[in-house]
Amino acid sequence: MSRLRHTLRLIARAFVILFLMGRTALIYALGWCAMRLRGEPLAERQRFFGGCVFTLFRDLGATFIKVGQIMSTRPDLLPPHIITALQRLQDDVGPFPFALVKQTIETDFQQPLDALFSDFAEAPIASASVAQVHRARLKTGELVAVKVRRPDIEELCGFDLSVMRMYASILELFPSLKLLAPRESIEQFGRAIGLQLDFGVEARNNHRFRSNFASEPDVIVPALFESLCSKRVLVMEFIEGVKILDFQRSGLEPSRLGRLGFRIMLKMVFSDGFVHADLHPGNILVTPAGKVALLDLGLVADLDDSHRTAFARYFAAWAQGDGQTMADIMVKHSPSPTVGDLDGFRGAVQGFVNRYHGKRLGEVEVARVVFEMMQILRRYRVRVNATFTMVNIAIAVTEGIGKQLDPSLDLMNEAMPFFINMHFPTAL
Repeated sequence: MSRLRHTLRLIARAFVILFLMGRTALIYALGWCAMRLRGEPLAERQRFFGGCVFTLFRDLGATFIKVGQIMSTRPDLLPPHIITALQRLQDDVGPFPFALVKQTIETDFQQPLDALFSDFAEAPIASASVAQVHRARLKTGELVAVKVRRPDIEELCGFDLSVMRMYASILELFPSLKLLAPRESIEQFGRAIGLQLDFGVEARNNHRFRSNFASEPDVIVPALFESLCSKRVLVMEFIEGVKILDFQRSGLEPSRLGRLGFRIMLKMVFSDGFVHADLHPGNILVTPAGKVALLDLGLVADLDDSHRTAFARYFAAWAQGDGQTMADIMVKHSPSPTVGDLDGFRGAVQGFVNRYHGKRLGEVEVARVVFEMMQILRRYRVRVNATFTMVNIAIAVTEGIGKQLDPSLDLMNEAMPFFINMHFPTAL
C-alpha cells in the first residue's frame, strides 16, 4: 500500500508540475505574440521569458527554488537572461510551524526542548527553502543560532527530482536539447541538493573552514555545538553583525572590507582549494569589531592540487593577456576535451581578453564579463568542468561585492601574491 501511495503521489506531483509548466508556456506564448505585435525588441522578449521562468520556479516550490539557485551558477549551460532571472530567486518561502521545529529537535536529541535550551524564540530570524533559523540560549548561557531542516523536504526533493529526471529523458529525445545534457545536469543538481539537505555535510565543511582560517584573526566561522548537531539540526554560536553590503551601518572602512573579502576568496581558491560556493552578500556578516563571518556552508567546491594549479595558471594568463593559454586550460579540464574549432575558440577567448585586459575593477561590469565568456563557451560547445564554473561564479560574486565596497580595488593585483610563487608544472 505504501508503494502504491508513493506512486500516486509521484504521479500527482508530475501533473502539478506539468500544469504549472503548461500555464507558464501559455502565458509566455500570449505575451510573446503581444510583444511582437507591439514591435518590442528581442532583449525585452528575452527579459519577459526570464520573468516567466522565475515565476514558474517560484511557484513550483522549495526544490525548484533550490535547483534554480544552483542553475544560476551555471552560465555555461544557460543564456544570460535566464541566469539573471534565476538569480532573483530568494530562499524565503515562508516559515514552517514552530511545533514542527520543536518536534524535529526533540526527536533528534530525545529530550524536551526546554531541557536543552533556557530560551528559544518561536519566530525564526531566517526562513529558507531548506531550513529556518531560530535564536536561542543554551542552559550553559551561550547565545546560539539553531538551524532546523524543513519537515518532509527530503521526500519532496526526491519526488521532484524523479519528475525532473523523467522530463529530462524526454528532452534528450531532441538533438538540439540533448547538447545541454539535461539528465546529467539534473543529476548534478540532485547531488548538490542532497549535500545541502544533510547537515552533517555542512558540519564537516564548517570544521574544515574553521581549520583553514584558524590563523586569520579577521575571519569567523561560527563554532558548532557538536552534541546538538544532527542530520536535520545544527546549533552554532550566534554571530552579531550586519550583512557586508550594509557596511554603512557598521561604521567600518569599506576599502578594508573589500580587500578582506578578496583575501578570503583568494585564500580559498589558491591556498586551500576549498571554496564557499554560495558566498552571496547575505552569507557574509560584518561584526561590530570589523571581522567577517562566513555563514551557510552547505555548498562548496573542492579543488584538488591539479585544479588549484590550473586556476592559478588561468588567472596568471588572464593577468598577462594570454587568452590562448586560458582557452587551452578550459579545454583540457572540460568533461569532454574536444572542440570542433579549437583555433576559432582560442581566437574568441583572446579577443575577449583583449577587450578587458588592463581595465581596473571600477571600469568593468563583472556579470557582463562572466556572461560573455560563457557565451563563447556555448558558441564553441565547450563544456566546462562544473567545479570550475562554481569557483568562477564565486570569484565573480566576490569581485562584485568588492566593486560595491570600493570600485578602485583591483582583483588581479590582490591575487598576484597568492599565485605568483606557485609551482607550475610544464603541462597545463
